[in-house]
Amino acid sequence: MYMRILLVQLPTSHLGAGEKVYPLGLARLSGIVPLQTDKTTLDMNLSPDPWLALKQRLEQMQPQVTALSFRNLDPLAGHQGSYLTSFVTAVRLVRLICPKCRIIAGGPAFSLFARELMQVCPQVDFGLVGEAEEVFAGLIDANGPSLSTPGLVWRDNGQLRFNAPEYKPALDKLPVPDIKSFNPRTYLEHNRYVAAIGIEGKRGCDLQCGYCVYPQIGGARTRLRPPVSIIDEIEFFHHETGAELFHFTDGVVNRPADHFEAVCLELKRRKLKVQWSGFFREDTLSARQLDLARKTGLSAVYLSGDALSGKGLKVLNKRLIRDDLFRAARLLAQSGLLTVCHFLVNLPGETEDDALQAQQTLEAILELHAPAGNLGAVIFNTVRLYPGAPLTRRLIRQKMIPSDINLLYPVYFDPPEGAHRRHELETLCHAATTFAYLDLRLSSENSR
Repeated sequence: MYMRILLVQLPTSHLGAGEKVYPLGLARLSGIVPLQTDKTTLDMNLSPDPWLALKQRLEQMQPQVTALSFRNLDPLAGHQGSYLTSFVTAVRLVRLICPKCRIIAGGPAFSLFARELMQVCPQVDFGLVGEAEEVFAGLIDANGPSLSTPGLVWRDNGQLRFNAPEYKPALDKLPVPDIKSFNPRTYLEHNRYVAAIGIEGKRGCDLQCGYCVYPQIGGARTRLRPPVSIIDEIEFFHHETGAELFHFTDGVVNRPADHFEAVCLELKRRKLKVQWSGFFREDTLSARQLDLARKTGLSAVYLSGDALSGKGLKVLNKRLIRDDLFRAARLLAQSGLLTVCHFLVNLPGETEDDALQAQQTLEAILELHAPAGNLGAVIFNTVRLYPGAPLTRRLIRQKMIPSDINLLYPVYFDPPEGAHRRHELETLCHAATTFAYLDLRLSSENSR
């Protein structure tokens, strides 16, 4: 049946931020909306006045269905704000202008907090937890979704009902992104430093890092996308839009090693003149991997070791040791590839001795990279606590946080007695990277 549908990517970046992220998930869903549908799309992140843009679309179209994609709950990277306000305001605006419109919410942020968001926003008619490719067409049907739809959240006489999600979309048959409705060129024009286009090499994760919610979003086992399909999509974006820089959205791009190397070999075979980046895991990194990846356009390596002390690595269940961090730093310094490191500080149970060890670890990493000058940034943060994450459950068991704590708004583990540690490490890192830029050496002795 003929329907008027509005697809909206909610604001998930700082207003005025130059770097934009292509809404890959919503672009895939847009591609499977039936052709007979009257469809309009809006990425609010592209508009200088996003709320006026949404108001105008609603008034002009009067949609019967509005699908809201909520990707990021908060910005992280030291910016301890929340995008929840964007979600709430958008829902209320849709309901005010289009009282009879069916409102559907989904996306990674919604999947993590579906119950809480449905309670905060009673105007939302249906929510979807997990992946949507196989069920989205049914959600926007004129008669409404089947109540047996996997991952569906709805209300029954005022009570919230939940269906368990099923992580089963065939990764070799993902919908082609709708580049007419969401034009990648618009994002390429904005971005100067980071890749606008994300590429999925896999979904889910079996690592069970203490703070991480990847297993909740995509499943607790890693599902691999065929290398040919991955490179097909890179080639599609490259030829159709001129995109030359991509970022793999995988939690870990180089694991498992055989899949990663197969992706690189397929990319090498196509001889595409593109560059790419991704998050690598230290213990599986090898000189052979880096050499192969570099020949296929690898331009930047992101590391998420997440702890600088031995105890911290155990607390976060990283299954890494400090020597893994040092070995990776040596390999990357030898390669000369741009490297960005992420670490979490002031972790549960860390003592002053652990803090000293963390400082020593950072000093060693900085010294290893100094001759090559290839350490682009070291980013420090404290642990964002998410419901259901292993570390959150542990802190509740140990009564370090209340069992009924509300994690919808950002909550970071950052005991005041150790809050200075992050700033001390940032100061050390800033001095070292500045001296490296000036071609001066800052030794561990005169850094103190």
